[in-house]
Amino acid sequence: MCQRRQFGLTPLDRARRATGDTYREILENHAAVYATITEEPTTLVAAALAHCATLSASKEPLPATALSLGAHYFDPAFLWAPSAARAVVVTWAQDVFIAQLAARTQPFERLPVDCGGDVLGFLGMTHYESELIATHCFSPEARAWVRGVIAAAVVVGAVRVFP
Repeated sequence: MCQRRQFGLTPLDRARRATGDTYREILENHAAVYATITEEPTTLVAAALAHCATLSASKEPLPATALSLGAHYFDPAFLWAPSAARAVVVTWAQDVFIAQLAARTQPFERLPVDCGGDVLGFLGMTHYESELIATHCFSPEARAWVRGVIAAAVVVGAVRVFP
């Protein structure tokens, strides 16, 4: 997006010169999203949580997100995102996966709610975070997407280590 191309123009500069409004709008939107995520990588986590809520068809309201992203932004690899934002999303996905796995593990299911919260707290998750995950990330589709994010992170990491 920000790399210089022929004649010193970026793709966004070329899109501004193009006659097609749709192409220019798509690139301008992506440039704004990329700039926001570069400035504050954690905004992508809020958008990922909103995506989980969409997959779970959750009726519970979510905190407002700074980004409004289309479905194509949620490819599990997040290769379009800056590496810092991708790292934050992968860390979040690992926490979500732990909470999802714990909730489906028989010994954990039998614990009283406050005890279960203590276990998740020990794993580094706040009560608020665990409630958000429990409310918005427990559908089979959300669980599959979270596993996909983690698997993609492993693959992307392996590709970057082994050129």
